[in-house]
Amino acid sequence: MMSLVSDYLDLRRAAGFKLRATGSRLRSFARAAEERSEIHIRTETATAWAGTASSPYERHNRLRDLIIFARHLRAEDTAHELPDIEFFPFRYHRRPPHIFSEEEEAHILAAAGRLGPPGTSRADTYRTLLATLMATGLRVGEALRLKIENLTADGLFVRDTKFSKSRLVPLHPTTAAALGDYRAQWRVVVEPDAPFFVSSKGEALAYSTVYDTFRGILRCLDLSPGATAGRGRPRPCLQDMRHTFAVRALEACPDARAAINRHMLALSTYMGHCSVASTYWYLHATPRLMTDIADACEAWCTGGDR
Repeated sequence: MMSLVSDYLDLRRAAGFKLRATGSRLRSFARAAEERSEIHIRTETATAWAGTASSPYERHNRLRDLIIFARHLRAEDTAHELPDIEFFPFRYHRRPPHIFSEEEEAHILAAAGRLGPPGTSRADTYRTLLATLMATGLRVGEALRLKIENLTADGLFVRDTKFSKSRLVPLHPTTAAALGDYRAQWRVVVEPDAPFFVSSKGEALAYSTVYDTFRGILRCLDLSPGATAGRGRPRPCLQDMRHTFAVRALEACPDARAAINRHMLALSTYMGHCSVASTYWYLHATPRLMTDIADACEAWCTGGDR
C-alpha cells in the first residue's frame, strides 16, 4: 500500500500539486492498512482509520483524500473499495472577513512601528511587511518567502507560489521606495537569495511568529478577536488584508462594462489566481460599493447612460 501511495503522490506532484497534508494522511492510512495486511482499500479500514482523527473536520478530510486516491487506483484495479464521504460529513461555514478601514490600517502600521526592542530591525520589518501586504494583496506566505533578488526595478517577482505559478507584481512608487529603504537599512550585505524580511536575529520570519505579533497589535488597538466578536463584527486576522486589498480594487473599478471586465481580469492576474472565479471569493459588499450600486441603479432608472 505504501508503494501505491508513493507512486500516486509522485504523479500528482509532477503535475504541480504540493499535497503536503494529503501525503501525510495517505501515508498514515497506508500504515494502518499494512497493519491489517491489506493490499486494497477497504471501506471498513478506511472509516476506522478516518474515525481516529481528533476533529470532525479532519475526519472528513481524511476520508475525502482517501476517496480521491481510491478513484485513482480503481482505474486499474476495481478491487479497491470506494468509501462514502457522507460517513463523515462536514459542512464548511465561511468566516466573513474583516475589511479594514484606512484609519485602522494606519493605526496598525503605527503600532507596528513602535515594536521593540529599540535599536533592532523588528519595528521596521513588521511595519514594512504589513504595509506591503496592504498595498499588494500578496498572500502572507508569498511575502515571507520573498528573497532580496525578488525586488526588481519592475516590481516584486513572486516565484513558485500557489499552483507552482510565478508572477510579476508591479508596485506603486511609494511601496517600491519603502521596500528599497528597508533593504538599504537592514539588508545591505546579504546574498541575493537571502530572505527579504527577517527577524532581529537575521533569520527568516516564521508564519506563526508573524501571526502572533499581528494578533498582539490588534489587541493593543482593541481590534482583537475577543474585542470585535462581541460587537457582531467579523474577527480580524492577517489574511483579511488580502480581502481588503481586493475590495479596495473593486471600489476603484471603472463604470463601463468592458472596462470592468478588463479591471477584474487584471486584478485576478495581479493576485495570482488561476481564474476570475477565485478572485470573486475576495470581493465583499461595503457601504461604498452599495452606494455606488444604488447610484448606478438610480441613474439607469432615470434614463442615464450608466
